[in-house]
Amino acid sequence: MPTAEDFRGLDPAWCPGCGNFPILKTFKDAMAELGIEPHRLTIVSGIGQAGKFPHYVKCNTFNGLHGRALPVATGIRLANHEMPVIITTGDGDCYGEGGNHLMAAIRRNVNVKIFVHDNQVYGLTKGQPSPTTGEGMVTKNMPFGVISGQFNPMALAVALECSFAARAFAGDTEHLKGIMKAAINHKGFALVDIL
Repeated sequence: MPTAEDFRGLDPAWCPGCGNFPILKTFKDAMAELGIEPHRLTIVSGIGQAGKFPHYVKCNTFNGLHGRALPVATGIRLANHEMPVIITTGDGDCYGEGGNHLMAAIRRNVNVKIFVHDNQVYGLTKGQPSPTTGEGMVTKNMPFGVISGQFNPMALAVALECSFAARAFAGDTEHLKGIMKAAINHKGFALVDIL
């Protein structure tokens, strides 16, 4: 039976206090509890702070282009039906550049899982608003506040009849772990938006 330590990769280079730390720890705990061995798991990511996630997990990984993790993950899953394929991505990567791929993946219902680290900004650029940034929110790049409305990924998932859509909070790791495990056990596409 694998342990969370079996998934230890490189030491994270995130800023202290970043919400990605509890997501990473919870993910490793969930994999161990599900009995998934590192060599039998693939993580796919794009660009951004969440895109660094595969570097910190010992398993098969693919770190690709901004917004393009879903097509790659779909190809991996179709080539190997036995291996869990999990995408770790940020809100900008998934809901911005990758928005069209998200809609197509939901409609296709391919058995891949996507865990979106939704911190409501492009973390790598330190303050650029993302699609989920709230209207009026002040950032370094938008000193007078964001002028566009906030994108709701859960509403999109419901509208497209996503077979598994859930939202969790990085600060409630037990709940997050349960959601992650349920998503991985789900037969079909699973979207988990992690605030």
